[in-house]
This record gives sequence, C-alpha cells and structure tokens, in this order.
Amino acid sequence: MKPAFWFPLFLFTALIASLQTVFAQEIPEPQWTPVFQGVDYAHFEVAEPLLKVHVLRIDSQAPGISFVTTGRCENYKENEAETERRTAPDFLVENDLEAAINGNFYSPFNLMTLTTRGPSNLKGLVVSDGVLVSPPQQGFASFIQNRGDGLFSIRTVQPGDPLDGIRTAVSGNQILMEGGKRVDSPAPARHPRTAVGISPDRKTVYFVVVDGRQEGFSIGATYNDLGAIFERLGAYEALNLDGGGSTTMVIRDAANQPKVLNRPVGQGPVNTLRHNGNAIGIHANRL
Repeated sequence: MKPAFWFPLFLFTALIASLQTVFAQEIPEPQWTPVFQGVDYAHFEVAEPLLKVHVLRIDSQAPGISFVTTGRCENYKENEAETERRTAPDFLVENDLEAAINGNFYSPFNLMTLTTRGPSNLKGLVVSDGVLVSPPQQGFASFIQNRGDGLFSIRTVQPGDPLDGIRTAVSGNQILMEGGKRVDSPAPARHPRTAVGISPDRKTVYFVVVDGRQEGFSIGATYNDLGAIFERLGAYEALNLDGGGSTTMVIRDAANQPKVLNRPVGQGPVNTLRHNGNAIGIHANRL
C-alpha cells in the first residue's frame, strides 16, 4: 500500500520547476546597443535560475531591413527533402545577411545529420520569399510576415489554409505569448532555447536565444522562462523555435565575418555548431 502522503514524482518535479520559473520583474532592463540600422542588441543575465540571454530587436520599418529564411534545396521533394542543412554562420554568409538564428525542428536527426550537410525535412510551415518550402503541420505554430503590408503575426496555420498572403514563415512548437499575455506551460524541462516575438504594432521583431546545458554559466530555460523574458521585452506574441544544440545567434561583425554571440552546444561540447534544417535572418544596412 502506498502511504497517504505519496505524491507522483513527475508532479513533484513539475512543481519544483514551476517554483523556480523566472518572473518578468526579476529580469533586468535590457541595455540596447545599436549594431545595424534598425537593429539593436542586448545581452543580460538572469540570476535565478541562472540564464544568459541574447536579444536582437529589429525594426522592420527601418531602411534596408528584410527577412530571409532557407529556400528549397536542389532536387526538392515536399515532406522528404525540403532544404539543405547548414550551420547558422554558413546561412548568414551564403545569403549575405547581417544577423540570423536557427529555425524549425527538422528530421532526420542523428549524429551524421548534426555534423554534415544534406537534405532535411522541416517540421511545420516554411515559406521563403513567397515560395512554399514546407507545408503546415498539426502541432506547429508559425511566425509569419505578410506579403502586402509586411506586418508580422504568430498563429497556427492548418493544412489546407490559403498561403498566398504569406511572404516569409518559419515554425515552432510552443506559443509563449498570445494577446499580450504569457501562455502558461507545465513543461519543466530546461534547455538552450531559440524563440521569436513581435511587438503590439506588429512592426518590431525580437530574436531571443538563451544558452543552456552549461552548469555555472547558463542552465537553460523553460517555456515559462521564455514567456517572462518576452513579457519583459514588451512583446505581444512569441513562439518557441527549435532549441537544444540547434540554438545559435550569429551576426556579421565589423570585419565582415560571422560572429556567434551565444555559446552553442551543437555537438555536445560548448562552442560547437549544428547543421540545422533552416534558419531565419535579416538584411540590414550598416551604421
């Protein structure tokens, strides 16, 4: 017989994790540094739980700003071979961009695909410059830029929905903010995270990366931690993208070279990169 005070282990773990979730008021005010025209960067630390956070704030109305995601690969085949895997720095260089983060979850996922180029199947909707790369999929919400007005939204696109109004889209698994409010999640897991958010006027975009799996440096964020970070930034909507070893934020430095801003764990050890299924980045004018 179980004792009367028995409590399921997974519920206890979730309870402890929820008690340790960072709150927006505990997050320091970001100190913004202009890095390109219309693009500001902030890097800050949350003390408890220990998190290192990197943010790019992008004014989509600034001269020269445009958004780019990975296009179709050679010998494209929907739901099988949609893109060619590459590291985020390679994506930035090959598309002549100023900043980028990793994008969708993808398959196949194994030691070979983490470390080499090759065909990749993306999870959820991807649209590159108006061209469908990966169709909508149940369980994946999307970060979307409209064709006409260039404004942004985060929403779920169902299979069969019209896509002709979409210029750019990437997808993730968990909506973090909706209607200006955090979306609570019971998931206790802490990982490196990549996420994207938008302002209430749908013109400012936030790229957010949180390092993780590095005891004493940054342990990784829960979904609720991410929601609190976006709330502090003043976001209206936000979406979690692929994270873990995929999490990477890269910019072009003053010497015109790609510079990784966070400490990725793409192949396990710190400062190793993963070949991801896709990425999303920006063109921007120099200061």
